[in-house]
Amino acid sequence: MFKKDGSGTYSMTVDMSEMAEMMKSLGGADEEIAEATEEMEVDFEDKMARMEAISGISNGRNDFDREKLKYTVLFDFDNVEALNKGMSEFYRDSAAVGPTKQSVFFTQKGNAFERTDFNETIDNFKKGLEGEGEEEFDLEMAALMFGDAAYEQIIEFDTKIKSVSNDEYKLSEDNKSVSWIYRLFQKEDYAKKPKAKIVIR
Repeated sequence: MFKKDGSGTYSMTVDMSEMAEMMKSLGGADEEIAEATEEMEVDFEDKMARMEAISGISNGRNDFDREKLKYTVLFDFDNVEALNKGMSEFYRDSAAVGPTKQSVFFTQKGNAFERTDFNETIDNFKKGLEGEGEEEFDLEMAALMFGDAAYEQIIEFDTKIKSVSNDEYKLSEDNKSVSWIYRLFQKEDYAKKPKAKIVIR
């Protein structure tokens, strides 16, 4: 959520509750779910330890639901520059070594906020599918099992939105947020781009 001055709160939720239910229905999945949750918690603690050293990032916290395999991570940022640094650190590959590559997710000029095209999470996901060597088969099978799996981005403000440049974004009823959905296993969504200029009042 952005305030008019560019400060705000960033949150990210990973919801694997449907996958957890599917694993449970197959039987004997409790241990796998526990291991997956523990890995997420350890990964979060490692990321937050690095993020706390970034100037302008504060109040990192999380909410884990072990049973439903769902977790939310939040942190506050002082400005868009700090947000970009925090997101770069958060989405850094856990296996990477050396300094974190700084990426630009958002820019701000006055009342205009721009979401750039950069989205490494989706790019890495697509590369992983292509790396299997049987993209069509894998995608079709995955679509049958996880057809509703999606990446959703919500950009919220503490004031009303005047305009949005990308018509893939849906404006909320109160005109204070926009959402963009990318379905991970649906090829018709593969051409979608998150880039958008959002002007607030």
